[in-house]
Amino acid sequence: MKSVLRRSSIAGMLALLTALPVWCQRGGGGGAGPPGGSQPVSQPGSTVTGPSASSTQSQPPHMIYGRVTMENGQPVPEAVPVALICGLQTVQMVQTDFKGQFQFQFGLGNAQSNTDLTAVNDTSTNTDPGSNNSQGGFVQYGTSDMKLIGCELRIMESGYVPLTKVISEPGSLGATDIGTLVLERLGNVQGSAISATSLMVPGNARKEFEKGESAARNRQFKSAAEHFQKAVAVYDKYAAAWSDLGKVQLALNQPEDAGRAFQKAIDADPHYIPPYVNLADLEMRQEQYERAAETAKKALEQDPGVEAAAFMEVAADFKLQRFDEAERCALNAQQLPHQDIPQIHALLAQIYLQKQDYPSAAAQLRAYLKESPRGEFVEKVRQTLGQIESMSAQAGQGPDSTAP
Repeated sequence: MKSVLRRSSIAGMLALLTALPVWCQRGGGGGAGPPGGSQPVSQPGSTVTGPSASSTQSQPPHMIYGRVTMENGQPVPEAVPVALICGLQTVQMVQTDFKGQFQFQFGLGNAQSNTDLTAVNDTSTNTDPGSNNSQGGFVQYGTSDMKLIGCELRIMESGYVPLTKVISEPGSLGATDIGTLVLERLGNVQGSAISATSLMVPGNARKEFEKGESAARNRQFKSAAEHFQKAVAVYDKYAAAWSDLGKVQLALNQPEDAGRAFQKAIDADPHYIPPYVNLADLEMRQEQYERAAETAKKALEQDPGVEAAAFMEVAADFKLQRFDEAERCALNAQQLPHQDIPQIHALLAQIYLQKQDYPSAAAQLRAYLKESPRGEFVEKVRQTLGQIESMSAQAGQGPDSTAP
């Protein structure tokens, strides 16, 4: 009976392997600034959800804004994701614009975002901290401004020191100016989420890149591809433009062209991490598992902390039935800050199911549910966990038993 459970559970959970995390979508954000400035536009398919109309009618609007620069004071040359976190919850995530600015807005009936993170985070339950739906524990405060106190802004970019800024003041006139956040390079990591070539781009190539980013945000992928192609025609070493060209080519169902674009990005800047992850993801989708494993390993050579690459290395080894290697890599990946990829637990559970180690599989599924209580695969995980616990009970095994 246990072998039947193993087969049925694996078959039911293989969908988890199709949800491979893709490098965070890069694109300029809405302009940051005081009230009355430009506003970010919500992206189709965004994971951000706003509060109900009834909860916002009494909520005054509030804006949080700031700027991200490099150590030399220059604006970040590529879009950088900025997360707003209250308690243990990622409330909203946006990206910097072409001037390194960012902004969050609340209390307008629709929490706004300019980034779609559905590929990298299936735990998102983003809400306005001013709504009754918030799980962050901030509803006790009397105004929307005060509910943000104690929340923090967080930037986690490969190759850079993690940045955290706690909101300690409510701001004034419905706005909180965070000021300037400075990205500092990590000395012990070769790779980077920002290409060194982006710091040397000619002005006309930069303009085409920005037009391509704007078109991609509006899902005008054909136009975006044309602008990115113009950018690399001017500056062939423009790794970020090559990488983003590959992403829009995937959206246009041109996988072969996308693969070549990702490789051109890697050739232009071997220390630039996003194209490695994008290429590994493409290879996984094309069932080129050996190549995907190799590409993911190259990303991890640039930065061992790239959780998306770690996940894909495990997934590729699993698909190749290298279960011992997959288990070793998965256990290493668990040590990373994998809050954006709780699927690592589901993968480990599948590995243990293959080995008929049901108690360990159950423990991993519980870990998934704890980290991702509202994730996309919760129902399937609960169903599989129930099957395992039922079988363990029939066999007289306790939930913590280590017997196969």
